[in-house]
Amino acid sequence: MEGSLSLIIFTLLGQASAGMVLLLPFFADPETDRGRIAGGVALALLCAGALFSLGHLSDPWVSFYTITNAGTSWLSREIWFVGLLGAATLAWLVTRRAWIRWLAALVGLGLVYVMSRVYTLPTVPFWNSAATFWTFLASGLLTGAATLLFLNGLAARRDPEAARRLTTGWQPVILVLAFGLRVLVLPLQWMTSPMPDHVVLQCWALAFLLAGAALGPLLLVRNGCRAALSGESRICPCPLAVRAGILCGLTWAGEICGRMLFYSGYTWFGM
Repeated sequence: MEGSLSLIIFTLLGQASAGMVLLLPFFADPETDRGRIAGGVALALLCAGALFSLGHLSDPWVSFYTITNAGTSWLSREIWFVGLLGAATLAWLVTRRAWIRWLAALVGLGLVYVMSRVYTLPTVPFWNSAATFWTFLASGLLTGAATLLFLNGLAARRDPEAARRLTTGWQPVILVLAFGLRVLVLPLQWMTSPMPDHVVLQCWALAFLLAGAALGPLLLVRNGCRAALSGESRICPCPLAVRAGILCGLTWAGEICGRMLFYSGYTWFGM
């Protein structure tokens, strides 16, 4: 699909931003500096994705016209929701009002839905089902959770309590649950339409996600519990920030492979 690289980056970054805003209360107190830093990272990812989205336009200088058909075009609505999510997140960072943060989370969920509708095309059977929405939602939760986990890993270098929550709390479990949702969606796509015949890409996507979003977080919890029970400060010699960074990188790599596979469905089945 022409321009798919820019679309891969745009959709992944936009969905990660939405996932971070949705999951923020589970990873950090939104009213603390750490919570606001996470909100700032989510906003930065969204802005970067919006810039990359211009890459699939034949003339980026006339991109203004893409927002003029919101009444009939899901593509125009997608651009509007990107702007609304950015505005709501920025408003929360400035005002620090909880209701604006919840509004931003709802807008983020709406953005994921609108993105999925852009790709619900009868001419592309691999995309034309509810599985596209659940795939995008699982992707946003995975990349959002992995990024928040990495940010908390960086903060844990100076905060023992944050390190304890990172290894024995709900944070790694949420990443595993998001992986579970991602795996459950796969059979829905397979039942709707055959997968594109890219076996190597499928294997890489599953391998990265299994290592980064399933086995890795479980090992993180295991080592954390062992350290807490034994009284040692650390069981694994690798710093917590590095381990969190590896999990984040593997999760993002898996989602990049999965999104490449998703867009290959256009040329494989499209008309």
